Amino acid sequence: MSRIAPAPADHHGLGSASTTSTGYHCIVITLEDAQARREVISARLQALGIPFEFVSGVDGRKLDVPAHPAYDSFKRSIFFGRDLSNGELGCVLAHRNACRHVLESGYDAALVLEDDALLTDDLPRVMADLMTIRDRWDLVRFLGREKNYRASRLIAPLPHGGAHLARPLGTPGGAYGYLLNPRAARRLLELTEPTWLPIDTLHGMTWHTGLATLSVVPSPILPDDDTPSCIDGQDAHRRWDKSVTLTGFWRLAYPMTRGFHKLHFGIMGRWMRLHSLIPDLLMRLRAR
Repeated sequence: MSRIAPAPADHHGLGSASTTSTGYHCIVITLEDAQARREVISARLQALGIPFEFVSGVDGRKLDVPAHPAYDSFKRSIFFGRDLSNGELGCVLAHRNACRHVLESGYDAALVLEDDALLTDDLPRVMADLMTIRDRWDLVRFLGREKNYRASRLIAPLPHGGAHLARPLGTPGGAYGYLLNPRAARRLLELTEPTWLPIDTLHGMTWHTGLATLSVVPSPILPDDDTPSCIDGQDAHRRWDKSVTLTGFWRLAYPMTRGFHKLHFGIMGRWMRLHSLIPDLLMRLRAR
């Protein structure tokens, strides 16, 4: 398979004042008291030669989820039977902070990392390749589990080889690392005001976001499955609780509202698989 040819650099303004020498800014989401995590990811990014900055996370343990002004409790509950967990809402708000920072700082592109992300030695090369084909994507999700690779459509090798540009099929979980442009940052802010979905679910709903969302196989950013995530640390794993908390009429209607949501989700997911076939084929042909 031929490699994707880089787009002309001057088309993307890679030399503008809002970019670093890498062409993108790296933002690490972290809680202020997560000193150990900060030290680990700081050392790793420095070893890889990637400049970075911290953006404050949000401690979900301090949130009143149902009453939060940036949260739609009713919409979440009628489709899922319960509210987002404290950690899930805190995670969404933290990623909103990152998107807002991208726009306020005038960044042309930003690599957003959660502080427990594992970074491989291939990350600088993959990022350099992605920056040469910025006309192909709004959002690049780094999804590093084998099941993510199996549920991806390979498009073409990146310019320097070693990895493929791909399209994630379905709505895989994980927001520990992604690359986005201002259009994606703006759109994600719009769709999370108010929010009712975990941020990684929203990333996968491409029929809703309208963003050109791709991935890289294999991913240069991996999840740390041996360390409790920020969400799990704040929730004691309550996000896996599937109990229905609705009462009254909406409790009776829940089987229908839940069924409608699952049907809609399934139909749109299948539609996007078909809808993206031609664009992916054209991208593959351009790579020849």
